[in-house]
Parts: sequence; C-alpha cells; structure tokens
Amino acid sequence: MKIALFSDVYVPAIGGVSTSTQLLRNELIKKGHEVFVYTVKDPDAKNDAKNIVRLPSLPFISEKRISINVNPKTRRQLQAENFDIIHTQTEFGLGILGRSLARTEKIPIVHTFHTIYDDFTRDMFASWPNFIDNNAAKLMRNISRNFCNSVDEVIVPTKKTADLLGEYGVVTPLHIIPTGLDLNRFYSAAADKDKKAEIRSKLGLQPDDVVLLYLGRVSNEKHIDELFDYLFKIFPRMAQLKMVVTGEGAALARLKKRVKNEKQTRHVIFTGPVSVDVVPHYYAMADIFTSASQSETQGLTYIEALASGLPILVREDPSLHGVVSNGYNGHYFVDEKSFCQGLDLLLEQLNNDKGELFRKAASSAAKYDVSFFADKVLEVYRLAVQS
Repeated sequence: MKIALFSDVYVPAIGGVSTSTQLLRNELIKKGHEVFVYTVKDPDAKNDAKNIVRLPSLPFISEKRISINVNPKTRRQLQAENFDIIHTQTEFGLGILGRSLARTEKIPIVHTFHTIYDDFTRDMFASWPNFIDNNAAKLMRNISRNFCNSVDEVIVPTKKTADLLGEYGVVTPLHIIPTGLDLNRFYSAAADKDKKAEIRSKLGLQPDDVVLLYLGRVSNEKHIDELFDYLFKIFPRMAQLKMVVTGEGAALARLKKRVKNEKQTRHVIFTGPVSVDVVPHYYAMADIFTSASQSETQGLTYIEALASGLPILVREDPSLHGVVSNGYNGHYFVDEKSFCQGLDLLLEQLNNDKGELFRKAASSAAKYDVSFFADKVLEVYRLAVQS
C-alpha cells in the first residue's frame, strides 16, 4: 500500500505522538509498504529519512507547532501521489490537510485519537473564570467529535479513550490498538552499564544516588508540581534521593524557578530535551519512573520505562490499567500518603532484590512490541479501503 501519515509533531520532537508516528512509519516500511510522513518544519530536524515532508509551521500551544500556508503547488504534489490510505494523527493543522486531501481525492482515511483535551484545557485555563475553562473544554470536545465522525475508521490506544469518545458522540467505528514500541532499543540501553555511568556522571549524580525520572512534555497538565509537593518534604530525610526531569515544554521555566526558589537544586536536575537516540539511556540511568499525569491516552513513556527495567510510581488512571500491575511492576498513588507508601516499598525492593524488580518491569512491556501494533493498524487500513 502507498500510505500517507499526517502529524503536527514528529521526531526529533519528544512525545508520544511523534514516537508513535515514527515507529509506525518504520514498521510499515519493514512490512513492504511505501510510507510518506507529512509534518511541520522543525529547526532541530537535520537529517530526515526518505519521504519525510515538512511543511511551513508556526508555534502553537504548549510548545507545539501547527502547519500553515499549504500552497497550490504542495496541494498538487499531494494529489499526484495517489495514496491508497491516509492516516491522520491530529485533529488540527496537518490532520485537517490530510482529511481535505482524502475528501477531494476520495481516499480512505483512518484517524488515531491521541490526546484528551479536557485535562489539557482545564490546566491551561485554571486561573481563568470557570465559564472560559468550560467553554474551551466544550469546544475541544466538539472538535474531537466532529473530526472523528468525518473519517472512515478511528484508532484509540485504550478502552478509556474509546469510552470517552463514545461520551463525546463519536459514531465512527473505534478500534482499540495499544501503541507499539521498538522494545529492543530499551532492552539494549538497559544492558549498557558504561553509558549508564557516563550519563549519571554527566548529570552530577553519585553511584549510590537513587534516581526518580520524569521524561516527557514539561507542561502544566502533566502535574509535575504535584511530584515536587511530595518530594520536597521527603528530600531532607533522604539525601541520596534525586529527581531528574527530562524534556521541554511550557512549564519548564516556571518549574526551574520553583526549584531554585525552594532551594531544591541539589535534588532536582533538569536536563532539557535530549535526542531520541539517547532517550533509552536516560531511562536506563534511573531507578524509578514517576509521573502524576492524568491526561494520557496510553502513556508510552510508562511502557518505555518498563522496557528499560524501571518500576513505575504513577498516579492512578484508567489509561494505565493493563500497563501497571500494582505491586508487581510498580505502584499507583492517588495522594501524598500513597505516593510515600509506594516510594518506600520500591526503595525497599530496590535494596533487597533490584534484579527481580528489573525482570518484572521488563517482561511486562513485552506485549507492546511494534510489529504486533503495525499488523493491527494494517487490518484497520484494509477495513477502511473495503468500506
């Protein structure tokens, strides 16, 4: 098949959508398909692979970019490709372009719904009057519903997301397909002890430091402040406990300022964004992965952490059911008390049998292999073509 993927974010940008789109592209090519990716221009994108087409873009909300000004020449080039299927990864910018092309050229179209915007808008407009927050959330739900109802098939990563779209009023067929990962990247990095030592040394960490890692978009809806609220009370009695925050986003400057003002720079390290190739090694250098986010549709970083052998300490959320087995590969928390209890249990396990904890985490990621994911997506493509 000749396949076009449309996404407003793509590597080297760090995030679940960019990772998912790249992995799908690569695996579809391995399976013998011709794949084009249409995405935004990125100043950090230096050496794109074949058929990665970047279109003019402007900064959008929360460090994202959105495409602009698709000129007639580009439009004609898109039409001349004669794609068999179009697969959109966003309800905005490039997603709208992909849908428009599908309509005019009568090409079957599949959409993956990645982002739940209710939490996103709630955090963004938290300090605004309620009617603005509520109307923004309503607008985003309407956009999500209308886009999903305008395509042939919709892919969602979890039942939580499928149920939510049902509540929105989406009637297009929904297919629950957990996003796959190239697990070997993380298995290999976990085994590279020299690289682990190199990165820890680069970050100023000592060999006996216990490292909590948050890796992902550094934005308000990820609730990193909640982690700081708990940890800043714990650090005084645990000198060797450290927190590493890897990624970039709209909240980065504010969080850095908070850490400095509260005199926690000895315990909290901000790395900023790191290249996709190095990401597995940042997981591997840590001891525990943590997040307080409740805005995930699946939480790819959680699975990446598990594949790296990290137990996880995360806020309970329906999107993680099936990913986190409480007490086996990590612990849920819902408040400060349960966070502290989960952390104490993990620290005890790390001290008593780190190898067993590592094996449990890594084995629980195995079902998310990217090859299975791509096969399931291809089944949806065939349904769209036949409809």
